[in-house]
Amino acid sequence: MDKQQQVRDFLESKVKEKGLSLNALSLKLGKNATYLFHFVKRNSPRRLDETTRRKLAQLLDVNEQDLCDFALPSGIIPDKLSTLSNFFNFNKNKNEDIMAIDVIDMDGPNKGKFEHVRKNIIGKHFMTVDLLKEYSVYHPENVVILKVAGDSMSPTVLSGDLIWIDMTYSVPSTDGIYVLNTAGDIAIRRIQTNPFDNSLDISSDNKSYRSFKVTDCKSLNICGKVIALTHKLS
Repeated sequence: MDKQQQVRDFLESKVKEKGLSLNALSLKLGKNATYLFHFVKRNSPRRLDETTRRKLAQLLDVNEQDLCDFALPSGIIPDKLSTLSNFFNFNKNKNEDIMAIDVIDMDGPNKGKFEHVRKNIIGKHFMTVDLLKEYSVYHPENVVILKVAGDSMSPTVLSGDLIWIDMTYSVPSTDGIYVLNTAGDIAIRRIQTNPFDNSLDISSDNKSYRSFKVTDCKSLNICGKVIALTHKLS
């Protein structure tokens, strides 16, 4: 069982143990009534943000670490809203949330579709929610970072580059670079809409790879859109 599932199971058991309900707790957190139900049952969001996690730990009288799937820094002060920022000596507003974003390896031991590759976690990247909004990200819990393997998008994206994926996108709402599930693997491809017939052109920036066209976006299994790219300078 992965650690995220352990957190969800722990939360569900504690809520039942205390005779509470997920809906009531969600409202106490200032969230929609179904917020915790979706977190526990549907893995959405994948991870509780720092402020929500801390409030929930206080409401349930549990250790905050039990609600987190990665190791929190030692020396956390429970009543602070910016413990991670204090740990990293960030000078910022206390009410500003910090998200822990999974960094996953495309060439890790888990192969196949994106949901399997996502288990290849090789690290965490910490970023404030406000900074993520600069990338037009409004659901930061749906962002992951993928270490790329392969040259299909060369020279734009090189093997070893880190791409930031917003998994909120399940359809190609705008032209751009997307991550798709193919028959047995994942692929990074550029998607462009043909304005004359609304078909979609699927291509690689590396012209050695074949391009193709689809007439219905429902035939594509889109995992997310690439919103940013990080690569080393030579």
